[in-house]
Amino acid sequence: MTELDKAIQNNRNISSFSQLCEVIQDAEYLAESDKAEFKKIREVASDFNNWNFPDLAIGCTVTQQRLKHTFNLSDESIAAIVKFVSYDWR
Repeated sequence: MTELDKAIQNNRNISSFSQLCEVIQDAEYLAESDKAEFKKIREVASDFNNWNFPDLAIGCTVTQQRLKHTFNLSDESIAAIVKFVSYDWR
């Protein structure tokens, strides 16, 4: 498990994706490469094409698959990110 993955999991109970983004960017213990990787994760997770469906569940599945195939994250971290982003697309 990477430090970024640990950071996401340790903060999966916060209230919003924007708050998670702030925590990750402000984390002094994370390397700049981890922060850059998280920016890419944010871009992929928030991509309009993932969420341009009438059914939110489809958007969740598409986003989960894209994250899983693109980044080295645990299933728990991916689930947390998808949950946070899905609230923004309701």
